[in-house]
Amino acid sequence: MTLVLNDDDVARLVTMAECIDVVEAAYRDLGLGLAVNAPRRDTFLPSSRPEAYYSFKTIEGGLERLGVMAQRINSDLITYPAVDGVRRRVKVPNAPGGRYVGLVFLYSTDTLELLAIITDGHLQRLRVAATTAVGARYLARPDARTLALFGSGWQAEAAAWAIAAVRPLERIRIFSPTPEHRASLARRLDGHLAARVMASSTPEEALGGADIIATATNAQQPVVLGAGVAAGTHLTCITTLEFDDEAWRRCGVIVTSSPPGGYENYRSGGLAVREVLSDRDRRDGAEAGRFELYRDKIHLLSDLLVERAPGRTDPGQITLLDKSWGLGIEFAAVGKLVYDRAQAAGAGHQLPGDWFTQVSHP
Repeated sequence: MTLVLNDDDVARLVTMAECIDVVEAAYRDLGLGLAVNAPRRDTFLPSSRPEAYYSFKTIEGGLERLGVMAQRINSDLITYPAVDGVRRRVKVPNAPGGRYVGLVFLYSTDTLELLAIITDGHLQRLRVAATTAVGARYLARPDARTLALFGSGWQAEAAAWAIAAVRPLERIRIFSPTPEHRASLARRLDGHLAARVMASSTPEEALGGADIIATATNAQQPVVLGAGVAAGTHLTCITTLEFDDEAWRRCGVIVTSSPPGGYENYRSGGLAVREVLSDRDRRDGAEAGRFELYRDKIHLLSDLLVERAPGRTDPGQITLLDKSWGLGIEFAAVGKLVYDRAQAAGAGHQLPGDWFTQVSHP
């Protein structure tokens, strides 16, 4: 049988702490040569909306220890509007009913069968935040107690859950450009986390006394300036450009979830797509430039976990975890956890397995 599971199932079946543990184990497997990833692929086409383009994205990875291979597929409509003067990457819910299309397909490497089809919304935020937390677990100072959180969307909320799971936070200060959004997130988190959560009216207020600075935005330019980062701080970002070049320069150790890359295919989308993607093109160039400039202090998370790369060596050192590029092993690890829990709980909808197999030679 093939299980079909939605976001509500995922949220109900697994905890953030469990996801952090399985993602850490997956990265360690990668460092030991017991996991595999295919390069992320992004293919673009023009859409009927002049300000948007169609994006088809795939990420794949497998874990020998768990006997699974996962493929994450997104069918998206992407725009780059300016919000409060800042260029942002925004997905449009253009499927019927104002919905998004993102799916994780989980396969058995033993029986070959399709074990599960899982909507990727909640799983996506869990696997990104879990990787952020693994970085904080190994790079943030053990006495870190104050988090400055930049962003107030669904991924920022998950980042707060995750970092609170690996450090006993006492204070979380949130800044985002919209006062209502940052206040709303502060209220939600304040009732669920042990830390005191406050909305900050300025970036400087959020940064004051921060031991960890986490960015989780869709901004296409820096939201935190390195000049305001104190010695000993751990930084973590969702996109490379959320911290400026000064922040990168001041870091003693930079750890990335994977090497950069993955947008070379867009040029086949024609002139209309290239025009919409001009900001994406500039961002890719800036990211590549940083990785080249600071290559001597950039290491892979998988290498850090098997002690082939250095971690924090001094309490005053500034460290950075760059979570820009997702790996298929993250979806394989969390997807298998969700699948096992669903099997035990009898959750989800079952489809006949022979719907997805055949007797003819492929």
